[in-house]
Amino acid sequence: MSEEFDFDHPTPTVEGIRARLAATPAFETNPDGSTRRPSAITVLLSLLEQRDRRAAEHAFRVAELSSSLGIAMELRPVRIARLRMAALLHDVGKLVVPEEVFSKAGPLSDEEWLRVKSHPEYAFQMIASSVHPEVAETVLKHCERIDGKGYPYGESGEEIPMPSRILLVADAYDAMLSPRPYRLPLSVDDALNNISAGAGSQFDGHVVEALTLIAEHEGWAAA
Repeated sequence: MSEEFDFDHPTPTVEGIRARLAATPAFETNPDGSTRRPSAITVLLSLLEQRDRRAAEHAFRVAELSSSLGIAMELRPVRIARLRMAALLHDVGKLVVPEEVFSKAGPLSDEEWLRVKSHPEYAFQMIASSVHPEVAETVLKHCERIDGKGYPYGESGEEIPMPSRILLVADAYDAMLSPRPYRLPLSVDDALNNISAGAGSQFDGHVVEALTLIAEHEGWAAA
């Protein structure tokens, strides 16, 4: 691993993080003396954890829930594996958004909200050359809504890839169960009610049904 990355000065940019990926040593030594090449995914998740441990923990929970939803939606194993990878990486675009934006207790300015809404595109630019195209597309479109009111492209319904529809539900559900600067975490029942209320508008109804069944049988809650 290269030297520690400075997140405070200057604010990281997409280009800066891509340069960090390019500067990663070709190989690293394992405890047993063998060597392996660190993946871009490993580096990006490490950077995310350095920036915000809670965001990294959120990514791992979302990956776990996305996998369960993928199984329930009868995706092929290879697509579930790609979905899990996309879930791990879905928030890396937030690395280039100033940290104070996410810790802000009040409403975001138009400029701040635009930066937040750009995080799927930032992430896509970081990972597109390092992952399977389906992984990159899933990340790029994970904030699109069934009713076409999402971002970055305003796609709707079947235009949105199923893995992205699954990731949106998993991401939103775990976010509701997690504390935020402006609110306490919701209960499982309240989170499920909110997700169910968005079925057919924000969320794919079939994915919502799968989440409800998983939560009922497994008692799914954020750690």
